[in-house]
Amino acid sequence: MRLVFADNEPHLKPNPRRDHMSGVPELSYATLDRHGGRVLAPGQVMRTAGHSAPIGTIYRYDRLLVDESVIRDSEARERLEEAIRPTGMQMESQAASTIVPGQGAYRVPVLSMHGDQAGVDAWSLLQRLRTDTGEQSLPGALLDKVRLEHLMICAKSGGGGIGSGEPPIGGGHPHPLGRIPVDMVNPMPVRQKLDRRLRVAVLDTGVPVRHPAFDVSDRTEHDDTFVVVDHAFQAKLGDHSDSPAIPLDDPWEGPVHEPTLIGEVASHFGHGTFITGLLRQMSPDVQVYSLRVVHNDGMAYEHEVIAAIHHVADQVEAARNGDREAFGVDLVVLAMGYVDENPEDQPGGWIGDAVQRLATLGVPVVAAAGNQSSDRPFYPAAFAAHPRAEDTAPILSVGALNPNRKIAMFSNEGPWVSCYATGAGLVSTYPCEALGSRMPERRAMSTILNRHRESHDPDDFSAGYAVWSGTSFAAPIAASFLVNAMSESELSEVGSAAQSSARAHEALKRLKKQLA
Repeated sequence: MRLVFADNEPHLKPNPRRDHMSGVPELSYATLDRHGGRVLAPGQVMRTAGHSAPIGTIYRYDRLLVDESVIRDSEARERLEEAIRPTGMQMESQAASTIVPGQGAYRVPVLSMHGDQAGVDAWSLLQRLRTDTGEQSLPGALLDKVRLEHLMICAKSGGGGIGSGEPPIGGGHPHPLGRIPVDMVNPMPVRQKLDRRLRVAVLDTGVPVRHPAFDVSDRTEHDDTFVVVDHAFQAKLGDHSDSPAIPLDDPWEGPVHEPTLIGEVASHFGHGTFITGLLRQMSPDVQVYSLRVVHNDGMAYEHEVIAAIHHVADQVEAARNGDREAFGVDLVVLAMGYVDENPEDQPGGWIGDAVQRLATLGVPVVAAAGNQSSDRPFYPAAFAAHPRAEDTAPILSVGALNPNRKIAMFSNEGPWVSCYATGAGLVSTYPCEALGSRMPERRAMSTILNRHRESHDPDDFSAGYAVWSGTSFAAPIAASFLVNAMSESELSEVGSAAQSSARAHEALKRLKKQLA
């Protein structure tokens, strides 16, 4: 496994020659419809006079994210409702419900819009609110608290390119560097018995109920398993699902197939299991806290990811305050992201606040840089390039390397990327129950053993392992390097945010020196 740091500290550098749709994932109509998604193409949308033209992104067309203070303030909420009413749309807030256990409301409430579906569009509504000069117009301070909700994605979909995990256009077998079943020769590293393990939170597609490479328990069981899941959090997430997609109400990978009659393994089924297996191979002595926020087609909703990040931060704070039931973590891995419509690469939104909260608590965040072969900042990874206080933990944005240490063709790169780790042709764990409809190209009956002979079945994963590629998998590789260095830190007594941050920075400094 390789890890190479960029020559300079990550920073943002405007690229005026960049295509406005650069970095926007290619999604099928079925995927967009399943999640209420819409592509914002700058040349095809309403624009506000006096404001910079937007650049491409993907957003939920009938949802807006609204600051919690607006929902709690009856006067501000009524004013927002009055401004929306002339458009023919109605606002429905979910402020009374909660995803994060112990919190009184969503940290970022979702505003649902109803009306003529042909006219419901979150972007258009925002532009109308910005240009309204009548009596119902909103002050700028209130407008700044109403924003798009982005659809976040784990990997490029729809083209069958390297690392997409999907078949090439026109059918046939997946690309040899895509997701294919293999068997594992080497046994998993021995896991030592420790009094205190470093914990890594993985926010992704979940894990299987069982896999021979690692054991799983719920956080309420207090077992020393490699993976810990959180049924209470998942139940909250499922109860308040606002999408036609299957709710993420349990922690297990699934379903195997997308809702079609074809029976192929869903494009991102097994994504979280693969990430978990990489950590199991490289950092066997950690404990993984698995939160399921990504669907089996690789899509995640910004507000649910924000809620999960704040849930992790709440657990860290509670654990440091002496709550024995809290589940504190030492590092967070994020493999999903989005490109922002702000042309100055200064996204407005609460996901940045959530990531910053973790960093302030001394919890480093390691995020995938994206697979769109673009230099456009991919968030939340690109928050690594935003200024932060020196006493906060590092945020790493991770691109992908081929096994020969060249940057992978699919990987995003740019001055905002912190480092590059092996992300192509990796072998890791995969759910054993995954069996798809793609058949071997050839099959015959053996005349000796009376069993079938066949070519390699491209989607029979019953062996429990696969080869896959993507920056999604470079991120846990980089995270393993960092968490292993943290475990060797001289700062053994880590309690406060400042101590945790110092440990992470010391480990990162040592890593850079070792790998230079």
